[in-house]
Amino acid sequence: MEATASTSQTRDWSSLPTDVLLLILGTLRWSSHPSVALVCQQWRYAVSLSPFYPEWITPLLLNTADIGTANIRYYSPYYNKNFEVDDTLKLPGAKICCSTKRHLKMRTDKSLVFDFDLVTGALVQVLPQIPYTLFNFVISDHDERLFGAEATFTIEVASSIRNNSGEWEDWKLAENHLDWSRLRASPVTNPVLHNSLLYLLGQNGRLAVYDPCRHDEGFKILDKPNSFGFKCEDSYLLESNQGELMVVLIERHRKMVHVVKLNEQRMEWEKVDSLQGQTVFTGSQTTDVHKPKFNWMENKVFFPRFYNWTETIYVDLIVHDGELAFVPKTPSYSDMYLDTSATNIWSYRLGYGAAIEYWGT
Repeated sequence: MEATASTSQTRDWSSLPTDVLLLILGTLRWSSHPSVALVCQQWRYAVSLSPFYPEWITPLLLNTADIGTANIRYYSPYYNKNFEVDDTLKLPGAKICCSTKRHLKMRTDKSLVFDFDLVTGALVQVLPQIPYTLFNFVISDHDERLFGAEATFTIEVASSIRNNSGEWEDWKLAENHLDWSRLRASPVTNPVLHNSLLYLLGQNGRLAVYDPCRHDEGFKILDKPNSFGFKCEDSYLLESNQGELMVVLIERHRKMVHVVKLNEQRMEWEKVDSLQGQTVFTGSQTTDVHKPKFNWMENKVFFPRFYNWTETIYVDLIVHDGELAFVPKTPSYSDMYLDTSATNIWSYRLGYGAAIEYWGT
């Protein structure tokens, strides 16, 4: 009796058999598995037998560029790993136009725009052929309206609307075009829909705006704001979770990062000292804002870098119990669930002075 009592007192949850732990995991939602893996080494091992990476840990879409194919690549600051969706899209030379969760719109050099479901790998639909020119950007408005913008030598805009049958109508090109030299649009930032208007950012802080209700007028340059007040090398336009129009600015040689927001009463750019706990992912064709689940990611701006990559894991993007996740093609038994702030992506925390690390592509 004494031996039995002593044995029962020394056993704890970490001594549960692996098969029992797997049964327990099978009853839990995937989003809880990272927390389960942090309990102890035995529990982490059980989680590693059916590894997956939940999408809610903010994977960042890097690019789809590869020779002769279009590989979908993501980077996760949480895991410090790259995820590459194993199925390639057979679209040589394709370029991302717009990325919204599981849907990806891509443009080919033949002026065709395709809509892909990244979970199923299926071609959802072929959107109307782009008229007259190759757009730099395609912007989606809740998947009910599409706007195409050209901002290289002239500034043009076209729109396409989904009709009651669910099909996209032909592109309608605005008649009025802006001279590119009057605005010098920033070539690396998407136009942003804000309060039902489409905003295009100039390199010096000027804004052009397009009103879909006055389509034929195209883009118009606003009188204000006149500039950011200082020079910068790169700029990325975004809308915050509070519905504010903001810009991430990067000085030459990445010496300093600034964030400004538009004061719409005075129509002036104002410096932002805090992101109010939010995280900004930018530096690519898609800029996104999240409220992170981890304190070390708050008030940070993340930029991708395309050299010295960490481990690449080939995955399927699937939905399980209504949750989106990456599932490796070949199981990995590494410590997948350790929270770490050491990332292979350049990051900058607002309010902490100059950037320490030089960043380049």
